[in-house]
Amino acid sequence: MKKSMRFSHKILLVAALVVTLAFSAFTLYNDAMQRKAIRNDLNNYLLEMGGVTANSIQTWLNGRSLLIENLAQNIALNPDLGNITLLLEQKAIASAFVAGFLGSSDGFFIIRPDNRMPEGFDPRVRDWYKSAQHSAEPVLTEPYTDVSTGKPVISIVQGVVRDGRPLAVVGGDLSLQMIIDSLNALNFNGMGHAFLINADGKILVHPKQARVGKSLAQAYPVNTPRISSDLSEVEVDGKTRIITFTPIKGLSSVNWYIGLSVDKDKAYSMLSEFRASAVVATGIAVAAIIALLGLLIRLLIQPLHVMTRAMEDIADGEGDLTKRLIIQGDDEFGLLGTAFNRFVERIHGSIREVCSATGQVNEVALRVVAASNSSMLNCDQQASRTSSVVAAINQLGATAQEIARNAAQASSQASEARHLAEDGQHVVERNIVAINQLSSVLSASSRHIESLSDKTVNIEQILDVISSISQQTNLLALNAAIEAARAGEAGRGFAVVADEVRNLAHRTQQSAEQVQRMIEELQVGARESVSTMNDSQRHSQDSVGIANLAGERLNSVTLRIGEIDGMNQSVATATEEQTAVVEAINEDMTEINTLNQAGVENLQATLRACGDLEQQAARLQQLVGSFRI
Repeated sequence: MKKSMRFSHKILLVAALVVTLAFSAFTLYNDAMQRKAIRNDLNNYLLEMGGVTANSIQTWLNGRSLLIENLAQNIALNPDLGNITLLLEQKAIASAFVAGFLGSSDGFFIIRPDNRMPEGFDPRVRDWYKSAQHSAEPVLTEPYTDVSTGKPVISIVQGVVRDGRPLAVVGGDLSLQMIIDSLNALNFNGMGHAFLINADGKILVHPKQARVGKSLAQAYPVNTPRISSDLSEVEVDGKTRIITFTPIKGLSSVNWYIGLSVDKDKAYSMLSEFRASAVVATGIAVAAIIALLGLLIRLLIQPLHVMTRAMEDIADGEGDLTKRLIIQGDDEFGLLGTAFNRFVERIHGSIREVCSATGQVNEVALRVVAASNSSMLNCDQQASRTSSVVAAINQLGATAQEIARNAAQASSQASEARHLAEDGQHVVERNIVAINQLSSVLSASSRHIESLSDKTVNIEQILDVISSISQQTNLLALNAAIEAARAGEAGRGFAVVADEVRNLAHRTQQSAEQVQRMIEELQVGARESVSTMNDSQRHSQDSVGIANLAGERLNSVTLRIGEIDGMNQSVATATEEQTAVVEAINEDMTEINTLNQAGVENLQATLRACGDLEQQAARLQQLVGSFRI
């Protein structure tokens, strides 16, 4: 698409791009300046409106604080109930406050207009009483729900002190409606709203009742604004809002701030209108400039059209190189025509020389074709003989490789057999050692059992002593029973003891006989074990002799397998050397065959090139013949 565009169209396109970029840069610069100016104006406007509203609220609250202060001073001068009632019912208090009240230090409470208080109401436990009972100046409370009316109010309270002793706390309830009305008046031409917060970020008054009592973090969880006079941007319900805060100065006991929230899109609506008008102006300017440039380019490029038609006459005719362009001026187009005439003159001379050399090139191409055909025949015969030699060498190499592979396998098997024989010899040696250890263990066990048999003899002697003792004890028990019988009734207890002793002696004799029988059985088993171990020791000594003989035979086998392995390795080495020589010859013959094939391909390429050269020479003659020289 771009290659087919005219030069004039390219100039128009570039001019349009330049103008568009210039207007865009100018528009972006103005947009940035407008944005900065709007932000500064908005900041100043918000600061001004916030300051005016804060001063208004401050003046309103301070005026009522003076009334409470005056009321407290009057009550301190005359704390009589009648005087208190008159003071609370005066017109200034009634018009300025929703209600005036007093709570004394003894729990007495009076309010005007009179409202029914809850049963057991004690003013001394209320926050407003605690915050003001020792205060010498008015104290402003946070918004709270009034007990009597159930509506949100704020209170201005002050302690009544007489002779340094606190008597009561007097105060007045203020409706939040005045503050709400003042804040609602700030709608910024429909762009936003105002709200009231304390120093902790708690929202005290807000057009949306659902946000009253929440913190800033809860009301604005995304990009929570800081309590500052700087502009902050937060996301609320999918829209960006600009928020700033103005402090209400001069309040004695609280730190309140007026928050101003403005819709960013509405605040910057003038910038959007400016952008739209700038885009329209840019489009109109680009269209006008392109139309004017089109007219100018058409007038300025007319000489180029004349030269183009003249060159088309030269190109579309019979190739008449004797024609020249007519030069009508010394401008850029005149210089272009002069350069074109010099170029055509040079081409005219070159075509004459090419025409004379074309015939000679055609003859040389025919001779080269003939020589290439002859070389092709010789190369084909050489390639055929080389292929036969390569096939024979490949067969010889395959046979040598098979021999080498068999020899290597035989060597590998012999090496493996030698290793297995050595392993068998090691196993036999370990078997001999194990049998010798077993023989030693059997000898030790035989000695231990003989020792045990000797000790059983000692135990048998001890049992004889125990049996003799039981017999003597039995005789003594019998004698004791006889003497007890003689003693009659006085020896009955002694007879019982004699019977028990005789029973114990009888049981001891029976146990000794059982132990005697077990010892005899143990002696018989010990003698049989000694006999069996002696037989095992003889057999193990015979096994040692047989294992030694097997080790000697395995050693002889290992030596013979080592000799066979050495022979196989020698055969494998010689065969590998022969294979390497055959492979080297095979590689040389393959390389020769490759070179012959490359030569044949080169000759074929030369032959094809000669054919192409002959065709090009004929084409060149045809082209040169088309020019008039």
